[in-house]
Amino acid sequence: MTEKALTIITQREDLPQLFGKRIDNQAAIEEIITKIETESRSITFDIETKEGQATCRSLAAKIASAKSTLDKAGKARKDEYTVTTKLIDADRNVVKDRLQKLQDEVRQPLTELEQREAQRKTQHEINLSMISDFTDLVGAHSSAISERITTLQDKVIGNEWEEYKAEALESKDSVLKALRTEFEMVKKREDEQAELARLRAEQAQREQQEREARIAQEATAKAKADAERQAQQIAQESERKERESKEREARLIAEKESAELRAKQQVIDAAKRERDAIEAERLEAERLEANRQANKKHRDAIFIQAKDDLMANGIDEETAKQVIKLIHVSKVSNVTIKF
Repeated sequence: MTEKALTIITQREDLPQLFGKRIDNQAAIEEIITKIETESRSITFDIETKEGQATCRSLAAKIASAKSTLDKAGKARKDEYTVTTKLIDADRNVVKDRLQKLQDEVRQPLTELEQREAQRKTQHEINLSMISDFTDLVGAHSSAISERITTLQDKVIGNEWEEYKAEALESKDSVLKALRTEFEMVKKREDEQAELARLRAEQAQREQQEREARIAQEATAKAKADAERQAQQIAQESERKERESKEREARLIAEKESAELRAKQQVIDAAKRERDAIEAERLEAERLEANRQANKKHRDAIFIQAKDDLMANGIDEETAKQVIKLIHVSKVSNVTIKF
């Protein structure tokens, strides 16, 4: 077959209709491609000669032309469908837009109702959580707990709670029970601490009085013994030196008075030293207690902050408290709370 026959193959008027067509599950265009391959490979030439080289060059150009012709035919066929496809897509968009708007319009009352219902339930759940928050009284004084109890008791759970009324009443009752139990425990602890402080104060006062009485008694006995000893010395001196008795007696009396004054002053000084020591002990105890309270407040603040951080990262409050407690008592390996 000649190169002219190759050109005739690609000049068929029905080329565009062959694209996209199937015959026995085989592309119709396959027949044209197969013929071009067969006819092209049947043309022989001697590449060592100029005539053969020209034939090779011409055949390659014919194949390129056939490729371009077939591709244009395929594109023409596609363009026919592209116009129809665009019209179909435009109609589909109209269908989707118009019917979506109609769907939204028809469903709008139901959507608004659902939104109101969701907001209503959310508000009820917030109100329920506010009741539960009444138990958040870490380290609180009994008076603060009592105020919470009174406030919660005065809170009326009426029909405005709707279907949440039963749950709200149950939560209120449960929280009140927990608050009352906590109040009794804290009040008992505070009363015990107050009683212990009173007993310690009374004991300290008794011990102080006993010490002062003992010091005064010892000082009086000592003064009396000194006076008696000095009186005896005076008597002995009087017997030995009768001539100087009056002068010596006057001097001894003065010494006695001075000794008694010194003894009394010693008693006063000793009592003052004792009181100063007790006051120093009291001030030191107050300082230690203040440090303990400050440390406790600091630890509580750290516990609360740690709990809030855990809750901010999605952990519920009870779990957060339990985690902090386990860490604090060294139940979690390699994890500590930094104070």
